[in-house]
Order: sequence, then C-alpha cells, then structure tokens
Amino acid sequence: MLFRSKQLKLGLDLKGGVHLVMRVQTDDALKLETDQESERLREDLTKKNIPFTSVTTPDVAHFKVEGVPPGQDAAFRDAAQEVQANFDRSPASQGTYTFTMKPNVQLQLREEAVVQARETIERRVNELGVTEPSISQQGNSGNQILVQLPGVSDVNRAKEIIQSTGLLELKIVEKGPESTREALLVNGAAPQGMDIVPGASGSGADAGSTVYYLVRKVAAVTGSDLRNARPSVDENNLPAVSFTLSNDGGRKFGTVTGENIGRQLAIVLDGRVQSAPRIDGRITTEGRIFGSFTQEEVQNLALILRSGALPARLTYLEERTIGPKIGRAHV
Repeated sequence: MLFRSKQLKLGLDLKGGVHLVMRVQTDDALKLETDQESERLREDLTKKNIPFTSVTTPDVAHFKVEGVPPGQDAAFRDAAQEVQANFDRSPASQGTYTFTMKPNVQLQLREEAVVQARETIERRVNELGVTEPSISQQGNSGNQILVQLPGVSDVNRAKEIIQSTGLLELKIVEKGPESTREALLVNGAAPQGMDIVPGASGSGADAGSTVYYLVRKVAAVTGSDLRNARPSVDENNLPAVSFTLSNDGGRKFGTVTGENIGRQLAIVLDGRVQSAPRIDGRITTEGRIFGSFTQEEVQNLALILRSGALPARLTYLEERTIGPKIGRAHV
C-alpha cells in the first residue's frame, strides 16, 4: 500500500514527449505599464485643459511630456501625482517633463511577468489534458521557463497554444477601414491617443486582404475582464468564439457601448482586428469574436482566452521531441 501511494510518474524518459525552453520577454511588461501610465496622464491633462504638445515613450521605462507652459507647472504636478507612484518625475526643462520608472517597480514587474507567464502556461497545458506535465522557472536571470509535456504528439498545436499572447482588446474605431496605413496618418504619425491596427477585409472582392483601422489606444475592455470564453457559431453558422464578461467588465462595456451607438467596435486579438461590428445598442456582458476561423482555431482561441493573456511574449531557446528511452515493457 505504501508503494502504491508513491507511484512512479511517467516522465519524458518513459513516455516520450516535448521538451521546450522559453524566455519571457519581460521588457513587454515594462512597456505596457509605461504606455498605460503615459496615456492615463495624457487623458487627464486633456480633461483638465492643461496645455501640452506631445506625450512620447522613447523606451520601455521612460515617457516624456513636452510643451507644458511655464505657468502650468503647479497644475501639471497635481495632475501627475498618481503617475508618480511608479515613476520619478524630472524637474521641468523648457516645458518638458521626463518620467522614469522606479527601479523597484521595474524589478517587480519583471518578476511578476515571469510568474504570471508560468501560471498562464500551466492553465493552458492543463486544459490540453496533458498528464503530469512539468513546468518550472530556470536560468540565471530567472526569466526562462522549462516545459516538459509527456506523451504529447501534436507538437505544433502545443507550441501555438503555449506561445500565443492571447491579448484581447475591445476598442472604439475612430476611422477606417482603409486599404493603407498611410491613409490614417496625420502629419506622418498616428494622432495622439490613437493606434493604427491591421485587420482582414471581411467581404467583397478584397475579402481577406489587409486593411487598417484607427482605434483608441486605451481599450474599453480587455481579456482581464473576461469571465468565460467558448466555441460557438456566428449568424452564418460559421465557427466563432462567444465570451462572457465579469460584472465589472460588463459595467465598463455597457458605458462605452452606450456612449458610442452607431460607431464600430474593433475586436483586437494580439494586435490584429478580427472584426469591427457596428454598435447597435448598449452591450453589457456578452460578446462574440468572428472571422475566418476553422473549428480547431476557435477551440484553441477559446482555450487561450479562458487561460488568460500572457503578460509578455515568449521566445523559444530550445525545442526537442523526445522518444521514450525506456521501452514500454519496463513501464
């Protein structure tokens, strides 16, 4: 009985399978924080009528606000107070302020990104139904993740599901679709507070070709607001993914859609517009992602969305498919 309670785990040596080593690109987590904080300050300055000419992010840990008039210093410092919890503000220099992410915040974000990536991979692997997987952090910097999947034969599917960022964003469309990115530029750049995002044309002779949308940089709702995601079909009975939002996500979505009836809502997955339906009424907790999906793709997408988005990209350092070294007769 004692022996039964400590049964031998059938690892790669016994069952064969997949051995992967990945690096978490932790700069992505810093960039996301810098982009969000700079955009939050830009919106706050606009609401409070504090003049400025631009907000830019020269690298993942810095952003600059330029063109603030000298007489607005006190009002600017007051508006920037919340941002300064995570960023140090330099003194004004000819109307320019530089914000630098605090070293302890950088370290914390990097560590959290690796832990969150490992936990997200664990959830995805568990949904794949892999028996006794091994997932652990390694490397001198602690930013590598070792994944061993005993008995897995569909290597490509496992890699796609593990590596897919799975970042879902719902954003209001300001302009588009246009056939070229340049058609949405203003003075050679995207307007302040906006992003230009590619997508696929969904109808007509150009169906499947790349088009571009000008969308608000700040998402109305993101994948972190999801409660569930499941395979379904669209109005043409084609494969789609239906999702349900949390109560808080539903409130945010209801407010944004209620204020933008008649406009388009871009459903953006990993930086690409999957669809951009017209908002015909206030929407709260239910939504649907549709496009040119196969049945297998919607199964994979629903799994990825349920498990949560990766906080940063993964790059493969090592990949091996291992055959069982100890014959089945020994198992």
